[in-house]
Amino acid sequence: MSSGDHAAREYLLGFADDELCVGQNHSWWIAVGPFLEEDLAFSSIAQDELGHARMLYEFIDPEKSVDEIAYWRDQRGYRSAHIAELRCHQWPDALVRHVLYDLAEEVRWHALSGGSWERVAAIATRAIAEERFHLQHSLSLSERLLATAEGRKRLIPSFQRLAPMGQELFRANVDELRLVDSGLLSSSLTDQKNSWIKKVETLLETFNCEINWEEFQDAPGREGIRSSDFESLHAEMVEVLNLDPNAQW
Repeated sequence: MSSGDHAAREYLLGFADDELCVGQNHSWWIAVGPFLEEDLAFSSIAQDELGHARMLYEFIDPEKSVDEIAYWRDQRGYRSAHIAELRCHQWPDALVRHVLYDLAEEVRWHALSGGSWERVAAIATRAIAEERFHLQHSLSLSERLLATAEGRKRLIPSFQRLAPMGQELFRANVDELRLVDSGLLSSSLTDQKNSWIKKVETLLETFNCEINWEEFQDAPGREGIRSSDFESLHAEMVEVLNLDPNAQW
């Protein structure tokens, strides 16, 4: 990307960092999920999310290695939303973040696939094909659990706490109109966020779960301010690389 594409670069970097963080967080559940099927599902989804991050990083800066972009930046160089960085080591939080994030991805990838940037649209089209299965998994499991009293008791508090945070996924540290005017996005971030909120509310209305969308106001992740969970997440990301930084893995 050229230096004149600053707004697009910032937006795509934030998206790629979201994918990287969620993919890494999903991978934590391998072998510790509540049952084997979820170990396998989260493992597969994690690989897909990391693959999507890789495609975006390669587009953003083809002159650098993906590892350099993904792992060796200063923490203030990351643009991930805080909801993507959360460790979510309690199963209800992990599942709810999975639902919220994949509902958001459905909106975000379609906005890129409908844009006029052919290479980005091609990346988005490929991601959409994989995300369809992610969303099917998250919705089918969450809806089955929410249909039970015990499931509602465990999941609804997580939805009420995490859903307002998810609005940061539709924030960029640039003028969003430039992203539409440049042809990168086919719909504004505001329109995307409203579409996502409607999807979340449609999912939850049957289960008497109301979300206070005004509860989360501060959204500094796109500005380079990391959440309290990021340090441990990043340490986990680079743990193997740090064994021998010069090794060819």
